[in-house]
Amino acid sequence: MTDYNLELKAQLVTIEDLREALIHSVRQGRSTQDPFVLKLSQDLDEELNKYYRMINNPKKASNF
Repeated sequence: MTDYNLELKAQLVTIEDLREALIHSVRQGRSTQDPFVLKLSQDLDEELNKYYRMINNPKKASNF
């Protein structure tokens, strides 16, 4: 498996972990305005943006 594919798989794991943490926090009753929830949401957004940049520019994937 190429380094690029490994990077993509690692990025997807990070995204899924953040998504699950965000869902769990909200289901536990935390407000969507809670600083912890906001930070998780921001981190998820950043990781999703990184993933989209990776798939749109595979030659530069190792720069992210």
